[in-house]
Amino acid sequence: METRNSFTMVFLLVLYFISFGPIISYSATDQEVIIGLNIPLTGPYALQGKDQLQAYKLAQEEVNASGGILGKKIRYLFADSKSDPVVSVENVQRFINEGADMITGGASSAVAVAVSKVCRAHKRLFLVTIAYSNDITGKDANRYTFRETYNAWMAAKALGKYLNPRFPKAKYFYIVADYTWGWTTRDSLKKITGSQDAPDVLVPLGAQHELYRDALKKAMESNADILVLVLFGRDMIYAMQEAVELGVTKKFKQIVVPNLEIHMAIGKKPPYTVGLIGAIPWYWEIPYIYNYEKGKQFVEAYKKRWNEMPGSGGGTAYTNIMLYKWAVEQAKSFRSRDLIPLLENHTFVSLKDKQTIRAYDHQTIQTVYVVRGKESGRDMWDVFEILQAVPGEEVMPTPEENPVQLEPLD
Repeated sequence: METRNSFTMVFLLVLYFISFGPIISYSATDQEVIIGLNIPLTGPYALQGKDQLQAYKLAQEEVNASGGILGKKIRYLFADSKSDPVVSVENVQRFINEGADMITGGASSAVAVAVSKVCRAHKRLFLVTIAYSNDITGKDANRYTFRETYNAWMAAKALGKYLNPRFPKAKYFYIVADYTWGWTTRDSLKKITGSQDAPDVLVPLGAQHELYRDALKKAMESNADILVLVLFGRDMIYAMQEAVELGVTKKFKQIVVPNLEIHMAIGKKPPYTVGLIGAIPWYWEIPYIYNYEKGKQFVEAYKKRWNEMPGSGGGTAYTNIMLYKWAVEQAKSFRSRDLIPLLENHTFVSLKDKQTIRAYDHQTIQTVYVVRGKESGRDMWDVFEILQAVPGEEVMPTPEENPVQLEPLD
């Protein structure tokens, strides 16, 4: 695993200096639209950040080759978020000071909440990438923040449709990332599965192996039937490494990872995700299974450009740039205030089936997929089996469940 991490860091440095150019400051010009990318390039979500970076680069190349946005070429400012809200606020403040028209990127809900507040204060559009906490389009929602991907409640509702009929009286045990995504995911799944009294252990983001081992030992000492790992990225990989060594997979009827992602499944044979059940907003095989033409075009372009398959975060990153382009060209304006009304209630087809951005909370209605990790596939990228495709209307929080009141546009 350490060799893989070292390779990843070298690759990211190559991306910085070859694919994007050196890290310098830019100011907006009449010929450019400036977009700030706040992305995890180090830390537990670095592989997800790399995927986003590649998808943003692909979108930039496609848009610029077709004439840009209202004749302006995209130029990115980018920085390592380190999945740290304090660092991310500094990054985004710098982007805005240097003329960024829009902010996007990220793989931590704590980062997304912090960045959302900065963008609201500066009246800049923020398009969330990987960040699933209910709070982003819930209690911390604001008029300048939009989320194309799903939230914790939607993933939990889809998982409940699969788990509840199969494990009707199961006892649960939760190991939870100790921040807003982990809390809201745990609370959503507990409510939907009726496991509100289930024990849980909180683990800090970026923890070392020992903490996961200790938490897993507590889970094994319980009488639980189902183990839920509310962990993501490298944290989930570390936990599953310990789980395999401890024999955890033989102890429980089912292990659930509420939010799965392809980069948590590659790099080992068989993958740590074998037999795990989880939810996912998008997976590269979905366009081929359901014949979504735009999705197939994106996968083929990404594979040709980067010689690998995109993850769900890469799919959202690409979609965010295309949504921004559409809104700007409809409004004939780069002002966030002019774009917001167009994005509200906007229905579109991107890499999957139809999606609609709800006006009242800026959460996108979309299909959620329940998947199971494969032991082996056609190649290293064939890692998930689609078990259910749950329509967005069946999983969305209602206005009563998510009583958001967005501020008026000023």
